[in-house]
Amino acid sequence: MGAPGRASDGARAPILMSALEMVLSSLLDPLDEPQSLLVNTIWRQFEHGKRFPVYSYVGYVMGNAGHNAAAVLHSFPTVGRHLTATGYGAVGWHHQGTRIPPEAEVWLTVAGLHHVHEDVSVGVTRALLAYMRALTKAQEEILRHPFEVLNLNMNLTEAVQRSGDDGGTFYVPWATAVAEHEWPGLSFSRAAATDTGNGALGYLTAADFHTTDAYLAAVAAALTQPEPLATLPYGEPRALLRAANFLDVTYELVAGASLVERPPMDRSSLLALPVASEADFHAGVTVLAELLGKLKVPGKNPSHALGRLEQHLVDTLPAIDRAVVHDAVHTLDQIRLLRNSTIHTKPAPDLLQAHEDLGLTFPINDFATAWDSVRAHAEQAFAILQEAIQAART
Repeated sequence: MGAPGRASDGARAPILMSALEMVLSSLLDPLDEPQSLLVNTIWRQFEHGKRFPVYSYVGYVMGNAGHNAAAVLHSFPTVGRHLTATGYGAVGWHHQGTRIPPEAEVWLTVAGLHHVHEDVSVGVTRALLAYMRALTKAQEEILRHPFEVLNLNMNLTEAVQRSGDDGGTFYVPWATAVAEHEWPGLSFSRAAATDTGNGALGYLTAADFHTTDAYLAAVAAALTQPEPLATLPYGEPRALLRAANFLDVTYELVAGASLVERPPMDRSSLLALPVASEADFHAGVTVLAELLGKLKVPGKNPSHALGRLEQHLVDTLPAIDRAVVHDAVHTLDQIRLLRNSTIHTKPAPDLLQAHEDLGLTFPINDFATAWDSVRAHAEQAFAILQEAIQAART
């Protein structure tokens, strides 16, 4: 499969858990039971037949076990969906729109082989990494030919033979089948009626790796698309406090009860002040999270008020727009997650999403701007809830 483009390795942020480490961990994390069953179903046939099974077979096996094969296929973490329809993950398949034809192959990638843990799968991965290292080394020839374009394609079998891996050529038939679909590392074509083929590097500009972890780290860095930041302007220092007050007054007029517990003056003043340091930023986020945690929402399950807020508003005001409420509560909950991640040693795995939803870089490098963005999103969420409550009055 031809590579959709080229990219170089990305850098990792040296704080908490970097964005790259989060994406990489999703590719390497243990599979759940349905995912593991699907990978093993593919592997068993691939190991014996040196070719990947078709979707009708995989679907039948998964169905007999009580699982929807298509749903399980789509459940695997992926990167690079801005480059191909299904992106790159542990498994792949051909499709026609949203439909998977019964005759379509369902295959494993190097990321998928990582979850198999058998001698043959390890040997196949080792052969493919050796092939990619040889292709990377071959690019040095470009420096000797500044006035011509070189054909750097290389035969898989020959490259593995030259790698010095005794017995490596035994795994070439399986490696050939995987190489056809390993587009981040390879642009590969199988030679007709053979168990080998020729190829060059794929999306990566270099792949000089000896371990699966290192290779997949480079894939994750190259294929992860930076999300546009949801930055909002924040001009009036007291706008957040005013929005919280309007929300409380409106809820009391419509529902007959108070919703927002105002923090003490010395605490609430922090919500109106700019920040000049990381400590100031965390202090402001903490006060805001405390305000959210003390919302007067009945019940104890879940333990945090925001987890109960949406259903409480729907129960209290049946005419309220639930979709609007859901989105606003989600924004406020991202602030709760942001605050919790600053006080726990291990950050939550969805911390990166919280940063993106609140218009923050990861890691934060401008705490004054970050604080304004957090306040602007909170103000907007309060205003949306206030308007939804007012519109739902009977």
